Amino acid sequence: MEASSAAARPDLGERGVLKDTYALYRRLFARSVGLGLVVFGAVELVRAFVVTRHVSAPAMLLVLVTAAVGLIGTALVQGALAESVREVHEGARLSSIRLLYERAAARFGSLVGVSVLTSFGIVAGFLLLVVPGLVLATRWALAVPVVMVEGASPRAAMRRSRQLVRGNGRRVFVALLNVGVRIGICSIPFALVAHGSFLAVWIATALGAALTTPYAAHAMSVLYYRLTEPERTVLPEPNHSWDSVWDEQDRG
Repeated sequence: MEASSAAARPDLGERGVLKDTYALYRRLFARSVGLGLVVFGAVELVRAFVVTRHVSAPAMLLVLVTAAVGLIGTALVQGALAESVREVHEGARLSSIRLLYERAAARFGSLVGVSVLTSFGIVAGFLLLVVPGLVLATRWALAVPVVMVEGASPRAAMRRSRQLVRGNGRRVFVALLNVGVRIGICSIPFALVAHGSFLAVWIATALGAALTTPYAAHAMSVLYYRLTEPERTVLPEPNHSWDSVWDEQDRG
């Protein structure tokens, strides 16, 4: 019994999590970046217009509009990315970008609900001496994969994420911290060129988001599967030929 329990203990070491995250990122690179560009191209177009064209509107209104557009867009992208990783994890034939977004759109309300609730909670936590925000961000980190894989409602997804992380909070936090540091470093070049002309701001911010968001989303999926299926590898060997990221695939 003890040996069985030990074998089923989730491996959340940061090296293993980062290794699986990078392997997913590399295997799904074209599909993931394509997913990101479809939405972030539009989202960052709005932000670039607001930033560079000096739109005459109350500053607070502009902040709220751009924040809402970014939050909704990111939620949809993360849902599609989680669905893409689920296919890889199950050894299924990879779907087209259109089909991945259709499945994410079917969970649109829950994805946006999770993003809104967790964002407000984490921001409030950070205002309370930072540490509560870090704790909440760790506890709710798996909510998006829960929505896509288990079909949970926003509040149920947050509870489920908290249950999965319970007892593993420190290791989940360390893994996510490593992911965050890497994303921060990779974002620096895009931040440096995202100023001046409308075109420069738009391209730099859209490309930066499309390249970094998948890495973070894949890390959350890796943690989810390592916690829910510790006895099974997150990333099985591919068993089919490469498919175009744009071609529509039917899964029987």
